[in-house]
Order: sequence, then structure tokens, then C-alpha cells
Amino acid sequence: MSDAVTVRPKDWVPFRCRLCGSCCRNLRGNLMPEQLDAHRLARFLRERGELEFMEDFYTKYTYPDMLEGFFPIFMMNTAGPDDSCVFLENGRCSVYEARPRVCRLYPFTAFPGQRGKAFNFFRCMDNHSTHFSDGKILVKDWMYQNFSREDREFLTAESGNLLELGRLFKAMSPDQFKENLFQILYYRYYNFDLDQPFMPQYEKNMEELTHILQDIVGR
Repeated sequence: MSDAVTVRPKDWVPFRCRLCGSCCRNLRGNLMPEQLDAHRLARFLRERGELEFMEDFYTKYTYPDMLEGFFPIFMMNTAGPDDSCVFLENGRCSVYEARPRVCRLYPFTAFPGQRGKAFNFFRCMDNHSTHFSDGKILVKDWMYQNFSREDREFLTAESGNLLELGRLFKAMSPDQFKENLFQILYYRYYNFDLDQPFMPQYEKNMEELTHILQDIVGR
């Protein structure tokens, strides 16, 4: 990662949030809400009467894209000449309580580790220099406050599922992919009950989708 450096849980990092909203701007093509993010946001927005179902979130607040030309994803809508996050209102996050994981972890990010290490942590090196001019935070404290057990479970499971799904997508012909695109979107993004816990639904969806695609490409 050219825009990040490795940090350890015991590291102290200079950082202070100045509530400037800079990290919420210039986001076109840069913020991909994960399924867990979407589930939390959809539940939060449903309480405000702005949607009813998971699919409504993707329809109203995101646009479809393809990662590396073959993996279907959704990116967050932006607004205004500075491509602000669609949820930035009057310089403040209007969904702060349910904001995506990438927003909660900033200025850090996390990826599943290897060789017995649960996660690797990185500090984002962006152009918001005033964020890093004073103050100090301890990485492990920041993660304890903002990186929940559910986040960790999802990120670990998703890492493995992405590898298998990527393999299956590449093994499909263009016609097979087109014919099954709705099923892919359904199980990856839409088939979630907002009244039920996320992880059991996610695991069941991924199991069913993987079996469907394995049958299509002959395992």
C-alpha cells in the first residue's frame, strides 16, 4: 500500500480530529460500503423513515461498479463540486452513529494478518496534514473503541470469501456471468433482513452463492 505505513498496536500516532470534514470530501470512486456497513446504515436510515429494505440503501445511496473489471461492487454516491460523501450535511456526518468501518477507523485501516497474526494495522498517509499536527492516540485504544468484534468477524470471513468468489468469477464465461449477475448481487448485497443479526445471514448467503457458482463452473 503506497499510501499507508504499518503501525503496531503499541504505537502512539499523532492525530486529532478537527471536525473539518476534509476526509469526507473528494470521495468519488473511493468509498466502497461493505455489506456490514450497508446493513448498519440501512437499519439506521430505516429508523429515520428514509428506507425500508437493504436493497433500498444501494438504490438510493450508491452506484454499481466493477472491481478489476470482473467483481461487482457498489460505491458510495457523492454530491457537490467537491464530491462530498452523500451523508455529509452542513460539514458534519449525518449518519455518524452508523458510519462505515473505514470512516470509524480513520486514520488507520486493518487487514487480516498471516502466520498467526489476526490483523495488520496501517496508518493512512493522506494530504490532510492538519490531522497529524498535534494530539496523540494509541493504536490499540483506537481499535478497541472503533473496531468491533463484529467488524473483525466479518473482515476475516470476507477475506476468505473474496478469494473464492474471485476464482469463480474468473472461471465463468461472459455469458454465464451476465446470466447470473442478479443472483450474485442478491446473495452478496440484497438478501439481508434488517431485523436479524448480520453475520449469520452473511455466512448463509456466501455459502449458498458459492455452491451456486461452483455448480455453474463445474467446481
